[in-house]
Amino acid sequence: MPSATGRPTREIKHLSDLDDQWLLRTHFFGLYREEEDGTLVLPNPQKQNEVLPADTINEAIQAAIDALEDNLQVSIRTYEQREEFHDYDRDLWNEYSMMDLDKYPVIKVHSLTLQYGEGSDAQVLWEVPSSMLQIHGQASLFGTLQILPQVGAYMGANGVNPLLFSGILNANFAPSFFKVVYDAGLDGLPSDPKRDALPSSIVRAIGLQAAIHPLNILGDLQIGAGIASMSVSVDGISRSVNTTASAENSAFSSRIIQYHKELRGDQNTQGLIPSLQAKWRRVPMALL
Repeated sequence: MPSATGRPTREIKHLSDLDDQWLLRTHFFGLYREEEDGTLVLPNPQKQNEVLPADTINEAIQAAIDALEDNLQVSIRTYEQREEFHDYDRDLWNEYSMMDLDKYPVIKVHSLTLQYGEGSDAQVLWEVPSSMLQIHGQASLFGTLQILPQVGAYMGANGVNPLLFSGILNANFAPSFFKVVYDAGLDGLPSDPKRDALPSSIVRAIGLQAAIHPLNILGDLQIGAGIASMSVSVDGISRSVNTTASAENSAFSSRIIQYHKELRGDQNTQGLIPSLQAKWRRVPMALL
């Protein structure tokens, strides 16, 4: 599929594809300039040879990913070999035998160990066999790790049954008793050639959010920050330009407002972020 510049449109599969060239091509049509080498740039209308640095645009993309992860509480970036500690709660363990991991969707759980302390001083009581770790389907999407005992597989070190911790600990609660190592993230593992592409709705939300900051900068440069009108007169020839710019508005305020509306919605439309929140935000297990 050709792009507006006549070149083939690059397929967006992963976060590494989301760079300044992608953002300009998708959200700055009519505003960018194509250089002789095919690179797209945002020119400064005040200075002929000056362009908005690519770093500014790429930083806006990274900030948009951060903001979207916070809003959705979902991991867009990949977190490999993440180590995480969870508390032991006897009532929760006895009734559910599962825990909510901090990052999701989960790609793979490498290990679950029961231990006191961390690092070289850790005293490992038991490493749960991988055959007992269940995380798939909806549980994988929302990071819920389930521990399913199997006959002949749930006897740990010294014959200790981990499902009878109430007798071992003689307590209802033990902080940071479970250590989990796992991979998570929508972007998937770079080493996996079969990893799925990012959802198009996530890509769209990143683009809309990332475009707002460069548009604010470019809008102030069109005529000048806060200038609503400008007149030029030379040898009897005059030119007058009136704009909607003011101390509160820039040249691209309308487009920025539209991007905000697409992201957040209004009384007539739901918006991308509320829609994605409904899809990706999980219900805390403690509320079930």
